[in-house]
Amino acid sequence: LVKNVFNKLPYKVRYKTYPEETRRYADSDPAVDSMVKTCSNVEVFDKKVDMRFLINQHQVFVTSFATSTVSWVIVSGKPVVFINIKNSGALSHDAYKSFQKGIFVFDDTEENFYENLNSFLSKPIKEIQNLWKQKEKDRNLMINDFFTLYGSGSGKRAASMIMDEYL
Repeated sequence: LVKNVFNKLPYKVRYKTYPEETRRYADSDPAVDSMVKTCSNVEVFDKKVDMRFLINQHQVFVTSFATSTVSWVIVSGKPVVFINIKNSGALSHDAYKSFQKGIFVFDDTEENFYENLNSFLSKPIKEIQNLWKQKEKDRNLMINDFFTLYGSGSGKRAASMIMDEYL
C-alpha cells in the first residue's frame, strides 16, 4: 500500500503502525521503514497512541481488519476506506454487504486493486466527503447492526442502569 498507493497520492499521508505492548521483537518493521523513507508525502506514526485520540487531525481514514480503530473512525463522521483483506480477517458476507453500502470498501483481491484505490483516494477531499454524505443512511444502519444501537450518551445510560439496579 505504501509503495503502490500512498506514495502516489497528492496528499500528505500518515501511516500509523500498531506497536504491541507484548511484542516479541522491539524493532519496527524494516520493510515499511525503508519504504516510507523513499516517500516524500508519507509519515510513519509509531507512537503508542490510540487512534481515537488522533481522529481530529485527519480528514479521511484508510484501515483494514475488525479492530477498535474501525469503530472509532466510522463513528467519527469522517470518510472511511476499509480494505477487505481476503486471506486475513476478511469481513463476513453480511458485514461485507453492509460495509459496502455504508462506507468505502476495496477488496485486496479485486482486479486493479491498487489502481482503483489510488484513483479513489486521489479525488479531491471535498468529493470524497460528498460521496461519504450520500452513504449516511446506509452507514447509520451499518453502525446499528455491527457497532451499537446507541449513538452517544453511554455514560448517562450506564449511570441510569446502576441507579435503577442498585440504588
